[in-house]
Amino acid sequence: MKAELNHKYKLVIYNGRVKVYIDGYVIVSFNQLEFLGYYNYKDDTDLYGCDIYLKGQNIMEVYFKTKENWLAFIKILDNEL
Repeated sequence: MKAELNHKYKLVIYNGRVKVYIDGYVIVSFNQLEFLGYYNYKDDTDLYGCDIYLKGQNIMEVYFKTKENWLAFIKILDNEL
């Protein structure tokens, strides 16, 4: 039997910095001015990932071990950015 985990997710933009929190911990932080406005999600074999595209051909890769956190991360990006 798998225990249901309830996490709290939050996206904050302050002084040009975008920060995504899970349970009060910063998971991702990047400069709002460098954000190109789009991201790509990917579903690898054992990890769930998301690429955040920044200026200068920079790509921030973020991976999650659980699908729950990955889906919540993408949802908060969709709703807040």
